[in-house]
Amino acid sequence: MSDVFTGMTPERTSGEKEAGSTPPWELRVFGSLTALHAGRSLPLGPLRHRALLGLLLVRLGNVVATGQLVDELWAGRPPRRPIATLQTYVSHLRRALTSGGEQGRRAEARVRHRSPGYVLEIDPELVDVHRFETLVDRGRRDLAHQRFRSARDELTRALALWRGDPYLELTSYGPIADENERLEQLRLTAVETRAGACLAIGEADSVVTTLYPEVQRNPTRERCVGHLMSGLYLLGRQAESLRLYEQTRRHLADELGVDPGAELQRVHSDILNQRLPVSEPPVSAGSCVKTDRGAAPASPTLAETPANPPEPLPAPSADAPTALSERRLRRPRRPVFGRDTVDKSGSRTLHPPRAARSRGALVGRDRELSVLGGHVLDALEGGSHLTAVLGELGVGKTELVQELARGLQELLQEVVWGRCTAGEGVPAYWVWAQIFRQLAVSRPEAFRKAEARFGSLLAPLILTPESGLRTVNGDAPSARARFLTQDAMCETLLSLAADDPLVVVLEDLDQADESSLELLGLLRTRLHCEPLSIVVTADDTSVAADFMGGSAVAEALGDSRTRSVRLSGLSPWDTRELVAGHTTADVPDDVLGLLHGRSRGNPYVLHQFIAAVGDPGLLGDRTAVENALADVPLGVRQALGRRLAGLPGPVLDVLRCCSTLGSAFEFDLVEDVMGARTDVESAIETATRCGLLRRAAQPPFLLSFHDELVQEVLLGELSGCDRARLREGVARALAQRPAAPHGEQEQRRDRVRRTTRLLAAPAKPNGARVPAPAPPHSA
Repeated sequence: MSDVFTGMTPERTSGEKEAGSTPPWELRVFGSLTALHAGRSLPLGPLRHRALLGLLLVRLGNVVATGQLVDELWAGRPPRRPIATLQTYVSHLRRALTSGGEQGRRAEARVRHRSPGYVLEIDPELVDVHRFETLVDRGRRDLAHQRFRSARDELTRALALWRGDPYLELTSYGPIADENERLEQLRLTAVETRAGACLAIGEADSVVTTLYPEVQRNPTRERCVGHLMSGLYLLGRQAESLRLYEQTRRHLADELGVDPGAELQRVHSDILNQRLPVSEPPVSAGSCVKTDRGAAPASPTLAETPANPPEPLPAPSADAPTALSERRLRRPRRPVFGRDTVDKSGSRTLHPPRAARSRGALVGRDRELSVLGGHVLDALEGGSHLTAVLGELGVGKTELVQELARGLQELLQEVVWGRCTAGEGVPAYWVWAQIFRQLAVSRPEAFRKAEARFGSLLAPLILTPESGLRTVNGDAPSARARFLTQDAMCETLLSLAADDPLVVVLEDLDQADESSLELLGLLRTRLHCEPLSIVVTADDTSVAADFMGGSAVAEALGDSRTRSVRLSGLSPWDTRELVAGHTTADVPDDVLGLLHGRSRGNPYVLHQFIAAVGDPGLLGDRTAVENALADVPLGVRQALGRRLAGLPGPVLDVLRCCSTLGSAFEFDLVEDVMGARTDVESAIETATRCGLLRRAAQPPFLLSFHDELVQEVLLGELSGCDRARLREGVARALAQRPAAPHGEQEQRRDRVRRTTRLLAAPAKPNGARVPAPAPPHSA
């Protein structure tokens, strides 16, 4: 999370204040875990070495048992000699922490062995997170004693220490993740406390500037919302303050089924009854939110001043329905998608302005956002089509739709969101129950009419606004009853959309249950010029697999009226921009090429590799980046593991065999190794359809993995017995092949040696990269 208090001076330790210089030694937790000596970063080593330091640091001064460290470092999958490996890590940390000290001088931080484990000894004042907590405590005490300016200054210095999420690259380790969450809650408390102090001394513009992005990220923090409401009111923006309260009330009812607390209700009452003095709005543009990269204000409404007149509204389309045209007259002053244009075919598209980029989270998707926005607005004007956002895991489907939803909400267009969930115990129509739950809160009168009209037919998913309870019938309904229920649901949605245009988002459609897909199929046939836009996201590799429910999803997405937006990996140029958002270091082109090639431009995978590098300043160091790219990050390995776990057993067995055959291999060789009892052809076809394997277009039509990370994860999961069995199978299959010319025989022998050496290597449970054998020719 970027620091909203940009430009503030970090707090110094007491010795630092007196000397007026930086401390000779410092341990930084905010952002990547870093040890500094005289301003120079010390070499803490690879990810798991830094994780050991982090696990000791979160229990600073306390002994952590050796067995506990082993469990936390390797998550139940320790190496062959875990104690010896742990001792090696400790030795490396000791050398690293003393490498910057002067000879003969006592180390500032030491890892000591104390039965039954290890303890980190360091002066807490040399750790930024300790100074952060100390300053927050001071600020809260000052506020309690009504020393408002002192409280503001102390908390400002505390928040200036927050350079990024604590332990940024280590949150896959349980205790560190818990500490990360604790510190984030403490940061929010500091932000709220500082806002209270600023309100007390009349700095309402600072409160609005600071709290607006915080409320967007944390809409259930009622004290934060209350301070923002007060700040808006004190700046003479009463309508915005009351609108914020209504949005928060709806969100609390929708997500938690509760009303705002007494404190927030009291702020609302004070504003309604004019019990707060209104100050004059600032003349300068001091309310603009500044970001680390000098981006545009986070909120166009809150950032505007009287000096910035509203942008003229685009004229409504002459053929648009009256209801939608009337709603468009209420657009905010800056449309988020830019001006509408008409291409040669007569279809309308929306082009995002250059300043409308999504808070730094969305890179390289301007064209896709424009196309998606055009599809959605066309559907709201009676386009009668479904819109699908497709792409592989981590490519950015959710982020794209979230950016669209933000833009639509700024256009005062209601967007309701549901996420499909697969697994046991998930009730029928679950994703639609989420949709109806939100609509029951946002449109209570319309829901009462729908409930009175259809009665018990809506029982499988209607939420009563009074109790928040969902009626579930344990008996399996008949086919006729299912159809009548689905018909009632369709009629309810269509009638709600007729009253007020509606956008429905169904995320992860490939995980939807059968009943939800049936309802979607029926609703698609009932779309006839209604102002209802349905947007779905799906993993296209899962859609292609029949055994994962893909046939039903593919039918929904393969309709002639479905419009698709397919996301692929980022371009090298967009990869450069994404990397630039993480570091101020100059990243050479060859390093960017390594990052782009290894991640294939997948934003999620790229973020994981960047986190594995550790210190963002090391992104310009080719050696550090190569070391990080040598392993498959834990998050990527877990995500790919979940994807592979859904495969049928025979397909997974064939893929494991393929993972041992190098970067490219022959179908016949796979068939010879697996034997006649396995339907290799069917398994290869399934894996190809799922996007896991691909076949070369030119003879000899070699097979290869579409993503080398999948191959490495599969290879890392092989046990010693599996490796021995496959080693024997590959050697036997190659030896039994008919005689070949001398050159091909030499290639075949080389092939056996390479595969044997590969499979003889010890298994790497962390999915580390291993050298792949050279691709076979016609062996």
